[in-house]
Amino acid sequence: MKHKIIKYLLAAFAIIPGLAATLFIQNCGGAGGPIGGGGGGEGGGYEQEFWALLSDEQKTATYVGSEACSNDACHDAGARSSLTLADLGRGSSRGGRHSSHYQDWLVTKHGQNNVGCERCHGPGSKHVASPSKTNILTFPGAISSYVCAQCHGKTFEEWEASAHSELVETPINSAISNPSGQKNTWCIVCHSALVRTSISEKGIDFSTLPNEEIVELAKTTLDNFPYTATCVVCHDPHRVTGNLTWEGKEVQLRHLVFNTDTSQIGPGTKPPQFTQFNHICAECHNGRGTDPSDTALQQNTTRPSMHDSNQFNMLMGIGGVDNGNVGEVTAHATAPGQCSHCHMGDSRHTFTVSYDTGCAPCHTAADAAARASALKDEMIYKTYALKTRLENWAQATFGDSNAWEYTANGGYSDQSQIPIEVKRARHNYYFIIRDASWAIHNSAYARLLIIVANENMDALGPKASASKKMPSKDAMLRSILEDVAKARRADEIDRD
Repeated sequence: MKHKIIKYLLAAFAIIPGLAATLFIQNCGGAGGPIGGGGGGEGGGYEQEFWALLSDEQKTATYVGSEACSNDACHDAGARSSLTLADLGRGSSRGGRHSSHYQDWLVTKHGQNNVGCERCHGPGSKHVASPSKTNILTFPGAISSYVCAQCHGKTFEEWEASAHSELVETPINSAISNPSGQKNTWCIVCHSALVRTSISEKGIDFSTLPNEEIVELAKTTLDNFPYTATCVVCHDPHRVTGNLTWEGKEVQLRHLVFNTDTSQIGPGTKPPQFTQFNHICAECHNGRGTDPSDTALQQNTTRPSMHDSNQFNMLMGIGGVDNGNVGEVTAHATAPGQCSHCHMGDSRHTFTVSYDTGCAPCHTAADAAARASALKDEMIYKTYALKTRLENWAQATFGDSNAWEYTANGGYSDQSQIPIEVKRARHNYYFIIRDASWAIHNSAYARLLIIVANENMDALGPKASASKKMPSKDAMLRSILEDVAKARRADEIDRD
């Protein structure tokens, strides 16, 4: 993967031997050096990669301590409502002073343990003498997870194994080729850690950015920081936020881990709303305003409207054609920490569910595994059976079993000939399979959507009958996953 190649290149060019020795022997206070030993454990082990982020100019600087950053003209200035690109070191014409980073840092866990400014931003003597964005590690380098890996090596390695450390390049390339189109879709806001951190989380309206800035952000993402989400996307490095983990820990989360007010991500909401949802996972893992109303289904016929991100919508029971049964949920929707309870057992940053920790105390590991397996089998059968009904109707009506589909998925070109019953059923089909949990997020809602979809197909009569003989489970699964991939390709083609 691209970011792993960058990692090794960084290591190869990282160290000037004499300066490296200085970095390694410092403690984790105002200067450099990890807590404990190296080796990639939670004690660190990524000092070389961090050092490679620094400019050649900064590599000859010395450590001066955090108090040197507290000058009132610099990082201890008066309160500001938000930062501009200039504050982030982008050289924008939009000027302004920095916020009170030093005072905010003092009350963080890092501040209380003297993990100082230079631990994350590198030696500061030259910057103090003559402030410049070239003689201190600032935006964009400071968003790199290698900054945190110096001390949090184990967590870094878990993150590196997750999908958050990877990059879907299509929306980034789209921002380069068509920045104006991105002002409507905002795809890059969730697909680029750089954009999420430097723009969205700073309160800057993405749609107001000049095209050249969008292109620059996209190119910098591809060339230097090819990650969907780095540490600072979820954690504010400078301040205590009050957004606690479900266990009650202050880890400087930018957003809540529990939120049942779904109005900001409800049907028909637009990017300025659903990308700013106050939930640490659902700010991106939501259905991007997917709308199941008949009006929307008649208009939006190119591709499924929920994207591969409707996990929180499924969890909270919104966004499907549900005959008004909004909010059909299970205990998962009200579990402490919601997503993080199950996906971050023992604070694991791979975000994969482990039955022994993620499902406790409600389930034993054996119980959770058995339930998940049975539910997956059930949903494979039911979703495939629904797809078969759609295909049977399409074959009987148009002589083409794929005619029920959206146009970008190879469906019938004149979508006005597709009855609303089919449009409702196919919306629910894709809503379930794109959630990708096989109904574990919300079995009650998934089952409801299947029932409603089949009721709509029933109204079309015998030509929408179910298949009498079903293939093997593996064959059904392959067919469903092919549709997931097909919908993803349609998203990429239609992204602009």
